[in-house]
Amino acid sequence: MLPSDSREQDIMRALKRCSGETIAAALRFRSSHAEADLELIIQGVLERDLPETHVAALAAATDETRLMADLGMDSFGMMEVVMTAEEVLGISVANEELREVGTLGSLKAFLMQKAQAQA
Repeated sequence: MLPSDSREQDIMRALKRCSGETIAAALRFRSSHAEADLELIIQGVLERDLPETHVAALAAATDETRLMADLGMDSFGMMEVVMTAEEVLGISVANEELREVGTLGSLKAFLMQKAQAQA
């Protein structure tokens, strides 16, 4: 897949080490803003950034799954996910906004809300 513009190149760079499916979903999300694409992006970024011992738990995760307690994310991992989301989705996230994000479902809802507000 050859990127056709600098925005696509930025997305591909931000998602390095993620699957082709994750990258394709991110490129589609630019115009679709589809929840299914956002879920694929989140899944791919978490697979890349989670501690190896917790990647298997992601496969069984639900919206109630806690990012830190159940998936083993630490504050550095959360920052990586947020920085990637900012680059890929073209959003800006303030540290204070993350206080309410504790579960996979709240992360999805938060990022979708931010992305829709940016559109």
